[in-house]
Amino acid sequence: MNHFFKQKHPYIAIIAVFLVILLLGIAQLGSTVNPTPKNLPVLLVQMDEGEKLPTGQEMNFGKLIQEKITAVPAGANTVSPLKWTTLATEQEAIDAMNREMAYAAIIIPTDFSHKLASLLSPGPQASSITVYVNQGMNNTAATMASGVLSQILNGVNGQVREQLLAQVSQKGGTLTVDQTKAFASPIIVTSKNINAVGTNSANGNAPVVLTQLAWFGAMVTTLLLFMAAGKATQTGSRSHRFGIQVSQLLSGIVITAASAASILLVVGKWLGLTIPNYWEMGLFLTFVGFAFFLLQTAIVSWLGLKGVPLFVLVFFFGAPVLSLPLELLPSFSQDWLYSWLPLRFSAEGLRDLFYFRQNLNLSSPMWTLGTIGAVAMVIIFLSLLKKHDQPAAKVEASRSM
Repeated sequence: MNHFFKQKHPYIAIIAVFLVILLLGIAQLGSTVNPTPKNLPVLLVQMDEGEKLPTGQEMNFGKLIQEKITAVPAGANTVSPLKWTTLATEQEAIDAMNREMAYAAIIIPTDFSHKLASLLSPGPQASSITVYVNQGMNNTAATMASGVLSQILNGVNGQVREQLLAQVSQKGGTLTVDQTKAFASPIIVTSKNINAVGTNSANGNAPVVLTQLAWFGAMVTTLLLFMAAGKATQTGSRSHRFGIQVSQLLSGIVITAASAASILLVVGKWLGLTIPNYWEMGLFLTFVGFAFFLLQTAIVSWLGLKGVPLFVLVFFFGAPVLSLPLELLPSFSQDWLYSWLPLRFSAEGLRDLFYFRQNLNLSSPMWTLGTIGAVAMVIIFLSLLKKHDQPAAKVEASRSM
């Protein structure tokens, strides 16, 4: 027993365990422990033309709402949960959301004030506001933005009611039964989902799940083909090693395609995840998986198996970051993780294929992944210039001696 405790490994284990837990704890909780909505991009379309009230006063409730909800928060250190952009038409707002520029939009129609003013007349008409929720951009952020908008519009409803009741009080009139019902909720808010995530979508996280599977599939492919290439390399001939490298990459394409098919089979056919288009999804997963394979192969071509922990760390640090929208991440995660994480480009492309299906947001991540793959391929072939050990030759030489 004394001999055992004289060894340094038990004491190193205490430090090693602490460091591993610290690293994985930061990876899993550092970006997600306190996600707070801040500066979530939302749109406002204010088309209200205003109305002349019975008292002769000109009133534009739409402009009043715009001024209220877009006002800068009081306090130097206060950060608004929403970041507003004003557009002219409803179609512009829909186009912007289709291009993943906003999580939600409020549409105030042209007759907004006119219908509110009708509440003071014998024939009251309900006034309405439409709220679009862009679920496909990120379901978590879209839900948060929708919640904040609901709170704002509830407050606006109460203020509008008070203003109209003040008009009634000034006139010394009374309300009819229809007016009383209308004053209970002078503004009717209609919520519409756009680019909806639908059912069987892992709560909108399907792109992240498939990206993680593609990364692990590429990692297994990289390791097995790297070991196979190492065993196949028996001489120091550069041309021979070039042929082995080409064979390694060609095998990578085939296995990556099989990996993509396996992912869709398991998650789509067996686990019931909704796949909008198997053919498009399969091609994109093959493209993504091969880009991941090239990146990982480039690393092990220079570092050997010592580079494998990097793949695992990218996964552990990347998974929590991908699950949250950029606006909910702390500054460190935004600048040092999200900005360079290769997995996010896969998730962005898959998000378009899953929920938007217009190919409006697909070209940028594909170009980025293609560039990563091309640079990685160059690095892979440059590794042929390294000094190559010849273990087989050394063994034969020692035997001859």
